[in-house]
Amino acid sequence: MNAAAALTGAVERYGRAIETRLATLAEPQPAWLAGRRREAVKRFADAGFPDAKSEAWRYTPLQGLLGQDFRPGSEDFTALVEGDIEELLLQVTDHPLLVFVNGRFAPTLSRPPTLSAGVRVGSLRDALALGRGPQMERSLAPRGDAHAFESMNEALFEDGGFIHVAAGQRIDSPVELLFITVGLDEPAMHHPRNVLYLEAGAQATVVERYASLGPSRYFTNVLTVVQLETGARLDHLRVQEESAAAFHMGGVRIRQAAGSHYVGLGVSLGGAWSRCEHRVDFQGPGAAFELDGLYLAGERQFVDHHIDVRHSVPGCRSRETFKGLLYGAGRAVFDGRIVVERDAQKTEAALNNANLLLSRNAEVDTKPQLEIYADDVKASHGAAVGQIQPAELFYLRSRGIPENEARQMLCLGFAQEVLEACSLPALRERIAADVARRIGSVTGREG
Repeated sequence: MNAAAALTGAVERYGRAIETRLATLAEPQPAWLAGRRREAVKRFADAGFPDAKSEAWRYTPLQGLLGQDFRPGSEDFTALVEGDIEELLLQVTDHPLLVFVNGRFAPTLSRPPTLSAGVRVGSLRDALALGRGPQMERSLAPRGDAHAFESMNEALFEDGGFIHVAAGQRIDSPVELLFITVGLDEPAMHHPRNVLYLEAGAQATVVERYASLGPSRYFTNVLTVVQLETGARLDHLRVQEESAAAFHMGGVRIRQAAGSHYVGLGVSLGGAWSRCEHRVDFQGPGAAFELDGLYLAGERQFVDHHIDVRHSVPGCRSRETFKGLLYGAGRAVFDGRIVVERDAQKTEAALNNANLLLSRNAEVDTKPQLEIYADDVKASHGAAVGQIQPAELFYLRSRGIPENEARQMLCLGFAQEVLEACSLPALRERIAADVARRIGSVTGREG
Protein backbone atom coordinates (compact mmCIF):
# COMPACT_ATOMS: atom_id res chain seq x y z
CA MET A 1 0.00 0.00 0.00
CA ASN A 2 1.43 3.41 -0.97
CA ALA A 3 1.58 6.39 1.40
CA ALA A 4 -1.46 8.18 -0.06
CA ALA A 5 -3.64 5.06 0.22
CA ALA A 6 -2.45 4.52 3.80
CA LEU A 7 -3.43 8.09 4.74
CA THR A 8 -6.84 7.70 3.12
CA GLY A 9 -7.40 4.42 4.94
CA ALA A 10 -6.40 6.00 8.27
CA VAL A 11 -8.81 8.91 7.74
CA GLU A 12 -11.66 6.52 7.01
CA ARG A 13 -10.83 4.26 9.97
CA TYR A 14 -10.50 7.10 12.48
CA GLY A 15 -13.52 8.86 10.96
CA ARG A 16 -15.66 5.81 11.75
CA ALA A 17 -14.27 5.69 15.29
CA ILE A 18 -15.10 9.38 15.80
CA GLU A 19 -18.67 8.94 14.55
CA THR A 20 -19.16 5.89 16.78
CA ARG A 21 -17.95 7.74 19.84
CA LEU A 22 -19.99 10.87 19.13
CA ALA A 23 -23.12 8.73 18.99
CA THR A 24 -22.49 7.59 22.58
CA LEU A 25 -21.92 11.06 24.09
CA ALA A 26 -25.19 11.24 25.96
CA GLU A 27 -24.37 14.10 28.31
CA PRO A 28 -26.17 17.41 27.80
CA GLN A 29 -23.97 19.93 25.99
CA PRO A 30 -24.51 23.48 24.76
CA ALA A 31 -25.98 23.72 21.27
CA TRP A 32 -22.96 25.71 20.07
CA LEU A 33 -20.62 22.91 21.18
CA ALA A 34 -22.64 20.23 19.44
CA GLY A 35 -22.43 22.32 16.28
CA ARG A 36 -18.69 22.75 16.71
CA ARG A 37 -18.23 19.00 17.02
CA ARG A 38 -20.06 18.37 13.75
CA GLU A 39 -17.99 21.05 12.00
CA ALA A 40 -14.81 19.43 13.35
CA VAL A 41 -15.84 16.04 11.97
CA LYS A 42 -16.33 17.60 8.55
CA ARG A 43 -12.97 19.41 8.70
CA PHE A 44 -11.29 16.17 9.64
CA ALA A 45 -12.88 14.27 6.75
CA ASP A 46 -12.14 17.05 4.24
CA ALA A 47 -8.54 17.79 5.20
CA GLY A 48 -7.33 14.35 6.27
CA PHE A 49 -4.05 13.74 8.05
CA PRO A 50 -1.04 15.84 7.04
CA ASP A 51 1.71 14.32 4.93
CA ALA A 52 5.31 15.14 4.00
CA LYS A 53 4.12 17.71 1.43
CA SER A 54 3.09 19.93 4.33
CA GLU A 55 6.12 21.97 5.39
CA ALA A 56 5.19 21.78 9.08
CA TRP A 57 5.06 17.96 8.90
CA ARG A 58 7.88 17.26 6.47
CA TYR A 59 10.15 15.60 9.03
CA THR A 60 7.42 14.08 11.22
CA PRO A 61 6.74 10.41 10.44
CA LEU A 62 3.10 9.47 10.93
CA GLN A 63 3.16 5.88 9.68
CA GLY A 64 3.73 4.37 13.13
CA LEU A 65 0.91 6.38 14.70
CA LEU A 66 -1.63 6.01 11.91
CA GLY A 67 -0.89 2.31 11.58
CA GLN A 68 -2.31 1.73 15.06
CA ASP A 69 -5.94 0.91 15.72
CA PHE A 70 -6.65 3.29 18.58
CA ARG A 71 -10.27 3.61 19.73
CA PRO A 72 -11.77 6.36 21.90
CA GLY A 73 -11.48 5.24 25.53
CA SER A 74 -14.49 5.48 27.80
CA GLU A 75 -13.49 3.58 30.94
CA ASP A 76 -13.65 5.19 34.38
CA PHE A 77 -11.06 4.24 37.01
CA THR A 78 -12.80 5.30 40.19
CA ALA A 79 -11.16 2.53 42.22
CA LEU A 80 -7.71 4.14 42.10
CA VAL A 81 -6.40 5.55 45.38
CA GLU A 82 -3.54 7.93 46.04
CA GLY A 83 -1.17 5.05 46.84
CA ASP A 84 -1.60 3.76 43.29
CA ILE A 85 -0.20 6.97 41.81
CA GLU A 86 2.27 7.91 44.53
CA GLU A 87 5.31 7.40 42.28
CA LEU A 88 3.92 9.98 39.86
CA LEU A 89 3.32 12.73 42.41
CA LEU A 90 5.70 15.60 42.99
CA GLN A 91 7.30 15.64 46.41
CA VAL A 92 5.32 18.65 47.50
CA THR A 93 1.83 18.78 48.99
CA ASP A 94 1.05 22.45 49.37
CA HIS A 95 -0.22 23.21 45.88
CA PRO A 96 -3.62 22.43 44.33
CA LEU A 97 -3.67 19.21 42.28
CA LEU A 98 -6.27 18.14 39.72
CA VAL A 99 -5.82 14.53 38.57
CA PHE A 100 -7.32 13.19 35.35
CA VAL A 101 -7.30 9.45 34.68
CA ASN A 102 -7.67 8.37 31.06
CA GLY A 103 -8.80 11.88 30.22
CA ARG A 104 -11.44 12.25 32.95
CA PHE A 105 -11.36 14.20 36.19
CA ALA A 106 -10.74 12.05 39.29
CA PRO A 107 -11.91 14.11 42.30
CA THR A 108 -10.91 11.47 44.87
CA LEU A 109 -7.27 11.70 43.75
CA SER A 110 -7.22 15.49 43.58
CA ARG A 111 -6.46 18.24 46.09
CA PRO A 112 -8.99 20.98 45.44
CA PRO A 113 -7.71 24.53 45.90
CA THR A 114 -8.96 27.11 48.33
CA LEU A 115 -9.93 29.92 46.00
CA SER A 116 -10.67 33.58 46.34
CA ALA A 117 -13.61 35.23 44.64
CA GLY A 118 -13.14 35.50 40.91
CA VAL A 119 -10.94 32.40 40.56
CA ARG A 120 -12.25 29.09 39.23
CA VAL A 121 -10.16 25.90 39.02
CA GLY A 122 -11.71 22.59 38.14
CA SER A 123 -12.95 20.22 35.49
CA LEU A 124 -13.82 21.50 32.02
CA ARG A 125 -16.76 19.10 31.94
CA ASP A 126 -18.17 20.72 35.07
CA ALA A 127 -17.55 24.20 33.68
CA LEU A 128 -19.44 23.34 30.50
CA ALA A 129 -22.31 21.92 32.55
CA LEU A 130 -22.58 25.24 34.37
CA GLY A 131 -22.86 27.04 31.03
CA ARG A 132 -20.19 29.74 30.95
CA GLY A 133 -21.79 31.23 27.85
CA PRO A 134 -19.91 33.54 25.45
CA GLN A 135 -16.70 33.43 27.50
CA MET A 136 -16.41 29.65 27.17
CA GLU A 137 -17.53 29.67 23.56
CA ARG A 138 -14.85 32.24 22.72
CA SER A 139 -12.13 30.30 24.56
CA LEU A 140 -12.93 27.10 22.68
CA ALA A 141 -13.13 28.70 19.23
CA PRO A 142 -10.97 26.73 16.75
CA ARG A 143 -8.22 28.30 14.66
CA GLY A 144 -8.91 28.54 10.96
CA ASP A 145 -5.82 26.46 10.19
CA ALA A 146 -6.60 23.60 12.62
CA HIS A 147 -5.05 20.32 11.45
CA ALA A 148 -6.51 16.82 11.71
CA PHE A 149 -5.42 16.16 15.29
CA GLU A 150 -6.93 19.43 16.53
CA SER A 151 -10.15 18.58 14.69
CA MET A 152 -10.19 15.16 16.37
CA ASN A 153 -9.79 16.85 19.74
CA GLU A 154 -12.56 19.32 18.92
CA ALA A 155 -14.90 16.47 18.05
CA LEU A 156 -14.10 14.15 20.95
CA PHE A 157 -12.90 16.08 24.00
CA GLU A 158 -14.94 15.34 27.11
CA ASP A 159 -12.92 16.76 29.97
CA GLY A 160 -9.75 18.53 30.99
CA GLY A 161 -8.63 21.38 33.19
CA PHE A 162 -10.46 24.69 33.43
CA ILE A 163 -8.77 27.68 35.04
CA HIS A 164 -10.33 31.14 34.99
CA VAL A 165 -8.78 34.04 36.87
CA ALA A 166 -10.78 37.26 37.00
CA ALA A 167 -9.29 40.68 36.33
CA GLY A 168 -6.64 41.70 38.84
CA GLN A 169 -6.78 38.39 40.72
CA ARG A 170 -3.84 36.07 41.39
CA ILE A 171 -3.46 32.39 42.29
CA ASP A 172 -0.64 32.32 44.81
CA SER A 173 0.23 28.58 44.62
CA PRO A 174 1.00 26.67 41.41
CA VAL A 175 -1.97 24.67 40.13
CA GLU A 176 -1.05 21.22 38.78
CA LEU A 177 -3.02 19.35 36.13
CA LEU A 178 -1.81 15.73 36.20
CA PHE A 179 -3.01 13.49 33.38
CA ILE A 180 -2.48 9.78 34.04
CA THR A 181 -3.17 6.97 31.60
CA VAL A 182 -3.88 3.53 33.01
CA GLY A 183 -3.01 0.50 30.90
CA LEU A 184 -5.81 -1.10 28.94
CA ASP A 185 -6.16 -4.40 27.12
CA GLU A 186 -7.14 -2.58 23.93
CA PRO A 187 -5.14 0.41 22.65
CA ALA A 188 -7.16 3.53 23.44
CA MET A 189 -6.95 7.20 22.61
CA HIS A 190 -7.93 10.12 24.82
CA HIS A 191 -8.55 13.74 23.85
CA PRO A 192 -8.29 16.09 26.86
CA ARG A 193 -8.91 19.80 26.40
CA ASN A 194 -7.57 22.43 28.80
CA VAL A 195 -8.72 26.05 28.99
CA LEU A 196 -6.54 28.61 30.78
CA TYR A 197 -8.22 32.02 30.74
CA LEU A 198 -6.66 34.98 32.55
CA GLU A 199 -8.46 38.30 32.47
CA ALA A 200 -6.75 41.69 32.53
CA GLY A 201 -3.92 41.90 35.08
CA ALA A 202 -4.48 38.36 36.37
CA GLN A 203 -1.58 36.05 37.32
CA ALA A 204 -1.19 32.28 37.70
CA THR A 205 1.29 29.42 37.53
CA VAL A 206 0.02 26.20 35.95
CA VAL A 207 1.85 22.85 35.80
CA GLU A 208 0.60 20.48 33.08
CA ARG A 209 2.00 16.91 33.31
CA TYR A 210 1.39 13.70 31.39
CA ALA A 211 2.38 10.31 32.84
CA SER A 212 1.24 6.69 32.86
CA LEU A 213 0.84 3.62 35.03
CA GLY A 214 2.32 0.64 33.24
CA PRO A 215 3.86 0.17 29.80
CA SER A 216 0.69 -0.03 27.73
CA ARG A 217 0.24 1.40 24.25
CA TYR A 218 -2.15 4.36 23.91
CA PHE A 219 -2.56 7.73 22.22
CA THR A 220 -2.95 11.04 24.04
CA ASN A 221 -4.19 13.87 21.81
CA VAL A 222 -4.44 16.97 23.97
CA LEU A 223 -5.04 20.63 23.22
CA THR A 224 -4.48 23.45 25.71
CA VAL A 225 -6.05 26.82 24.91
CA VAL A 226 -4.50 29.88 26.59
CA GLN A 227 -6.14 33.31 26.52
CA LEU A 228 -4.24 36.15 28.21
CA GLU A 229 -6.01 39.47 28.38
CA THR A 230 -4.34 42.86 28.80
CA GLY A 231 -1.44 42.77 31.29
CA ALA A 232 -2.04 39.16 32.38
CA ARG A 233 0.87 36.84 33.19
CA LEU A 234 0.95 33.04 33.00
CA ASP A 235 3.82 30.76 33.99
CA HIS A 236 3.07 27.47 32.22
CA LEU A 237 5.21 24.38 32.91
CA ARG A 238 4.41 21.48 30.58
CA VAL A 239 6.11 18.07 31.04
CA GLN A 240 5.48 14.87 29.07
CA GLU A 241 6.85 11.71 30.75
CA GLU A 242 4.57 9.02 29.36
CA SER A 243 4.99 5.30 28.75
CA ALA A 244 7.76 4.18 26.41
CA ALA A 245 5.04 2.64 24.22
CA ALA A 246 2.80 5.73 24.19
CA PHE A 247 1.99 8.16 21.39
CA HIS A 248 1.51 11.80 22.35
CA MET A 249 0.21 14.73 20.31
CA GLY A 250 0.14 17.93 22.32
CA GLY A 251 -0.92 21.39 21.24
CA VAL A 252 -0.67 24.69 23.10
CA ARG A 253 -2.60 27.49 21.39
CA ILE A 254 -1.90 30.93 22.88
CA ARG A 255 -3.61 34.26 22.29
CA GLN A 256 -2.03 37.30 23.94
CA ALA A 257 -3.54 40.75 24.37
CA ALA A 258 -1.56 43.94 24.90
CA GLY A 259 1.09 43.86 27.62
CA SER A 260 0.48 40.22 28.54
CA HIS A 261 3.35 37.88 29.42
CA TYR A 262 3.61 34.13 28.83
CA VAL A 263 6.56 32.30 30.40
CA GLY A 264 6.62 28.64 29.38
CA LEU A 265 8.57 25.44 29.83
CA GLY A 266 8.17 22.48 27.47
CA VAL A 267 9.84 19.17 28.39
CA SER A 268 9.51 15.87 26.50
CA LEU A 269 11.02 12.80 28.17
CA GLY A 270 8.80 9.79 27.41
CA GLY A 271 6.74 8.25 24.66
CA ALA A 272 7.61 6.18 21.63
CA TRP A 273 6.35 9.03 19.43
CA SER A 274 5.59 12.55 20.57
CA ARG A 275 4.99 15.95 19.06
CA CYS A 276 4.27 19.20 20.89
CA GLU A 277 3.23 22.44 19.19
CA HIS A 278 3.23 25.96 20.60
CA ARG A 279 1.29 28.36 18.38
CA VAL A 280 1.25 32.02 19.41
CA ASP A 281 -0.87 34.94 18.18
CA PHE A 282 -0.08 38.41 19.48
CA GLN A 283 -3.29 40.44 19.53
CA GLY A 284 -2.05 43.65 21.16
CA PRO A 285 1.21 45.64 21.41
CA GLY A 286 3.77 45.16 24.15
CA ALA A 287 3.11 41.46 24.76
CA ALA A 288 5.94 39.01 25.54
CA PHE A 289 6.32 35.27 24.93
CA GLU A 290 9.17 33.25 26.46
CA LEU A 291 9.60 29.50 26.09
CA ASP A 292 12.39 27.20 27.25
CA GLY A 293 12.40 23.56 26.25
CA LEU A 294 14.24 20.28 26.77
CA TYR A 295 13.78 16.96 25.01
CA LEU A 296 15.36 13.51 25.22
CA ALA A 297 15.19 10.85 22.54
CA GLY A 298 16.70 7.39 22.72
CA GLU A 299 15.87 3.71 22.38
CA ARG A 300 14.20 4.33 19.00
CA GLN A 301 12.13 7.22 20.36
CA PHE A 302 10.89 10.02 18.14
CA VAL A 303 10.27 13.49 19.61
CA ASP A 304 9.18 16.63 17.77
CA HIS A 305 8.79 20.24 18.94
CA HIS A 306 7.11 22.72 16.64
CA ILE A 307 6.89 26.45 17.42
CA ASP A 308 4.87 28.94 15.38
CA VAL A 309 4.98 32.55 16.60
CA ARG A 310 3.18 35.23 14.62
CA HIS A 311 4.05 38.89 15.28
CA SER A 312 1.22 40.86 13.71
CA VAL A 313 1.21 43.94 15.99
CA PRO A 314 4.07 46.28 16.99
CA GLY A 315 6.25 46.25 20.07
CA CYS A 316 6.05 42.56 21.04
CA ARG A 317 8.93 40.26 21.88
CA SER A 318 9.46 36.53 21.74
CA ARG A 319 12.32 34.26 22.85
CA GLU A 320 12.59 30.49 22.51
CA THR A 321 15.52 28.37 23.71
CA PHE A 322 15.38 24.58 23.21
CA LYS A 323 17.96 21.92 23.97
CA GLY A 324 17.97 18.27 22.97
CA LEU A 325 19.81 15.21 24.27
CA LEU A 326 19.81 12.24 21.88
CA TYR A 327 21.20 8.78 22.45
CA GLY A 328 20.82 5.23 21.16
CA ALA A 329 18.80 5.33 17.95
CA GLY A 330 16.74 8.31 19.06
CA ARG A 331 15.49 10.86 16.57
CA ALA A 332 14.30 14.41 17.15
CA VAL A 333 12.83 17.25 15.13
CA PHE A 334 12.88 20.91 16.09
CA ASP A 335 10.86 23.15 13.78
CA GLY A 336 10.63 26.77 14.88
CA ARG A 337 9.02 29.50 12.79
CA ILE A 338 8.72 33.19 13.63
CA VAL A 339 6.78 35.47 11.29
CA VAL A 340 7.06 39.26 11.65
CA GLU A 341 4.36 40.90 9.59
CA ARG A 342 4.61 44.29 7.89
CA ASP A 343 2.92 46.28 10.66
CA ALA A 344 4.84 44.61 13.51
CA GLN A 345 7.51 47.27 13.91
CA LYS A 346 9.72 47.33 17.05
CA THR A 347 9.57 43.53 17.26
CA GLU A 348 12.24 41.63 19.16
CA ALA A 349 12.58 37.91 18.43
CA ALA A 350 15.18 35.25 19.21
CA LEU A 351 15.04 31.52 18.46
CA ASN A 352 17.77 29.03 19.36
CA ASN A 353 18.12 25.25 19.32
CA ALA A 354 21.15 23.23 20.51
CA ASN A 355 21.52 19.46 20.44
CA LEU A 356 23.96 17.01 21.99
CA LEU A 357 24.31 13.63 20.25
CA LEU A 358 25.52 10.84 22.52
CA SER A 359 25.67 8.08 19.91
CA ARG A 360 26.38 7.74 16.20
CA ASN A 361 22.90 6.38 15.54
CA ALA A 362 21.10 9.41 17.01
CA GLU A 363 19.65 11.92 14.56
CA VAL A 364 18.15 15.40 14.72
CA ASP A 365 16.52 17.63 12.10
CA THR A 366 16.60 21.23 13.29
CA LYS A 367 15.00 24.04 11.32
CA PRO A 368 14.73 27.47 12.98
CA GLN A 369 13.13 29.99 10.59
CA LEU A 370 12.56 33.74 10.48
CA GLU A 371 10.19 35.47 8.06
CA ILE A 372 10.50 39.23 8.42
CA TYR A 373 8.37 41.72 6.50
CA ALA A 374 8.89 44.76 8.77
CA ASP A 375 11.84 47.19 8.81
CA ASP A 376 12.43 48.05 12.47
CA VAL A 377 13.11 44.60 13.93
CA LYS A 378 15.71 42.93 16.14
CA ALA A 379 15.73 39.22 15.37
CA SER A 380 18.11 36.28 15.52
CA HIS A 381 18.03 32.52 15.18
CA GLY A 382 20.52 29.69 15.45
CA ALA A 383 20.97 25.95 15.62
CA ALA A 384 23.83 23.73 16.77
CA VAL A 385 24.47 19.99 16.80
CA GLY A 386 27.49 18.52 18.55
CA GLN A 387 28.91 15.76 20.70
CA ILE A 388 30.58 15.60 24.10
CA GLN A 389 34.11 16.85 23.67
CA PRO A 390 36.77 14.23 24.52
CA ALA A 391 38.79 16.88 26.38
CA GLU A 392 35.88 17.64 28.71
CA LEU A 393 35.31 13.95 29.39
CA PHE A 394 39.04 13.36 29.95
CA TYR A 395 39.19 16.28 32.39
CA LEU A 396 36.50 14.74 34.60
CA ARG A 397 37.78 11.17 34.31
CA SER A 398 41.31 12.27 35.19
CA ARG A 399 39.90 13.41 38.52
CA GLY A 400 38.57 9.97 39.33
CA ILE A 401 35.01 10.39 38.09
CA PRO A 402 33.64 7.25 36.35
CA GLU A 403 32.72 7.64 32.70
CA ASN A 404 28.95 7.30 33.12
CA GLU A 405 28.90 9.78 35.98
CA ALA A 406 31.07 12.19 33.98
CA ARG A 407 28.66 11.96 31.06
CA GLN A 408 25.73 12.62 33.39
CA MET A 409 27.48 15.73 34.70
CA LEU A 410 28.21 17.06 31.21
CA CYS A 411 24.67 16.36 29.98
CA LEU A 412 23.07 17.97 33.03
CA GLY A 413 25.38 20.94 32.57
CA PHE A 414 24.22 21.20 28.97
CA ALA A 415 20.58 21.11 30.11
CA GLN A 416 21.10 23.42 33.09
CA GLU A 417 19.96 26.59 31.32
CA VAL A 418 16.56 25.03 30.66
CA LEU A 419 16.31 23.36 34.08
CA GLU A 420 16.87 26.72 35.77
CA ALA A 421 13.87 28.06 33.88
CA CYS A 422 11.63 25.68 35.87
CA SER A 423 10.21 27.80 38.67
CA LEU A 424 8.92 24.86 40.74
CA PRO A 425 11.83 23.17 42.62
CA ALA A 426 10.09 19.81 43.05
CA LEU A 427 9.41 19.60 39.32
CA ARG A 428 12.92 20.73 38.44
CA GLU A 429 14.40 18.00 40.65
CA ARG A 430 12.15 15.36 39.08
CA ILE A 431 13.18 16.36 35.55
CA ALA A 432 16.88 16.42 36.46
CA ALA A 433 16.65 12.99 38.11
CA ASP A 434 14.91 11.54 35.05
CA VAL A 435 17.53 13.00 32.71
CA ALA A 436 20.34 11.63 34.89
CA ARG A 437 18.73 8.17 35.02
CA ARG A 438 18.33 7.96 31.27
CA ILE A 439 21.76 9.32 30.45
CA GLY A 440 23.32 7.07 33.06
CA SER A 441 22.55 4.06 30.86
CA VAL A 442 24.55 5.51 27.98
CA THR A 443 28.12 4.28 27.82
CA GLY A 444 29.24 6.41 24.90
CA ARG A 445 29.45 3.46 22.54
CA GLU A 446 27.10 3.47 19.58
CA GLY A 447 23.49 2.76 20.68
